[in-house]
Amino acid sequence: MPHLIELTPSKKDCLQGCMAHMAAVAVAQIAEDGRLIDANLGFRRLTRHIQIGAGEQPDVRDFFVNPSFDELLAIHTRPGQPVFEGILNVADLHSVCRSLIGSVHHFDQKLMVIAEYDVADMERLNAEVITLNLELAELQRSLSRTNRNLQASEERLTQLSITDPLTGLANRRHLMDFLQQAWQRSQRFASTFSVIMADIDFFKKINDQHGHEQGDVVLKAVATQMQAMARKVDLVSRFGGEEFVIVLQEAPLSAAVEMAQRLRQAVCELQFEPMPQGVTCSYGVAQFATGQTVEQLLKHADEALYQSKHDGRNRVTARP
Repeated sequence: MPHLIELTPSKKDCLQGCMAHMAAVAVAQIAEDGRLIDANLGFRRLTRHIQIGAGEQPDVRDFFVNPSFDELLAIHTRPGQPVFEGILNVADLHSVCRSLIGSVHHFDQKLMVIAEYDVADMERLNAEVITLNLELAELQRSLSRTNRNLQASEERLTQLSITDPLTGLANRRHLMDFLQQAWQRSQRFASTFSVIMADIDFFKKINDQHGHEQGDVVLKAVATQMQAMARKVDLVSRFGGEEFVIVLQEAPLSAAVEMAQRLRQAVCELQFEPMPQGVTCSYGVAQFATGQTVEQLLKHADEALYQSKHDGRNRVTARP
């Protein structure tokens, strides 16, 4: 611990000559009004002030925390004796607090501060801070990845909850939600929409003669064909078993009938190796009418589909 018994002129000159070279020691001369008269690199590093010189004398009173600058000025001692020896608690302009070990002398209306700090310890602390910052950055990246994965999982679960697992089409739950939204739009904007209900003809016979695996092949092929021919704004769904429902937004009955006829022809052209006769579908088409509910609309489409079955299958029937 530095301990000055007496500051002779020669010692003062020696201190001042060494001030510019002592980086681990903080040495400074401070006027009684707090102006920094001179300081070495070590002191400037602690205070984080700009380079001292060219008549610049910043106020460093707030640099001293415990004891404070005013407390140091108020201490009176015998000439040549330090006004303070021990641990100086200081804080720079960024409120970074440190403890210095040194002494403070009062002479010629100035305070002379001579204190030391452990550069190696400061470098170690800085290295620890850098390491912690790197770990924090990696943790933040990890959390971001986890959040993205969770979001993707939630989206996947949501998609699974509204998708038929065999065909990949919308399931009945999604269909009913979609129809409800279409109904609400029609109420707000006086628009219309139509539905096509389709049923694979003689599907039970396909399962009985060729097995359920072949039945699944037929279901997926028909679903794929319907999805490929539908518009992006429409919804193709598996209603249950071998039944499908297509919702055509902003489509009148005539447009829905035309779409159903194209679907009927496309399904007839599908080829299956163990089934040279192929498959056909029957279709029922209905248009939403003012005052209807979603359930009533589906009921009308189902009645039209039943009529197609009754009339010989592989045909389209529209319900006005």
